[in-house]
Amino acid sequence: MKTQIQQIYRLFSALFTYPSPELAAEISECHRQLKADYPEAAELINQFQTFVASTSISHLEEIYTSTFDVNPVCFPYPGFHLFGENFNRADFLVKLQQKYQEHGFIAPPNELADHLSVLLEFLSTLEPDAVLAQELIEDCLLPALEKMNEGFKAENPYAGVVRSLLSFLQSSRQRNRVSTTISV
Repeated sequence: MKTQIQQIYRLFSALFTYPSPELAAEISECHRQLKADYPEAAELINQFQTFVASTSISHLEEIYTSTFDVNPVCFPYPGFHLFGENFNRADFLVKLQQKYQEHGFIAPPNELADHLSVLLEFLSTLEPDAVLAQELIEDCLLPALEKMNEGFKAENPYAGVVRSLLSFLQSSRQRNRVSTTISV
């Protein structure tokens, strides 16, 4: 059975995929999972939920495409934000694929290994306190999300999703450090 943190990773993964009819239910569940322990992240998701409830799926698709496929500052590829388009990113992609294979994770064939939704789905399969999970968060996701966050315009509804994920990762990292310190 997945932990709450693993479930939240899976839900955020869904929020960073191309909008589908299931999006409203996924947002609602993400909000429910975040509400008690991660109120700041939950409030940001609630704002996105309100927007999605009043927006057609076709308009959401347009916003998703113009946000993540057209605007390089918001590309949902942490490797791009960390390395740009060069050999280091290619090396990062190969190493990610190797980690996926080592853990029996099958990435979608239509996405690069460093797509935010793929990385989050992979994290949902790892124990939250696993070294690999912590390295992916510390060295990959947090720096990339911070760069993405800087590039978002405040009125973009996906800015709240990026900020919510960033808040959740920072808060869960703090909780993990505290529980590790207490148990030592």
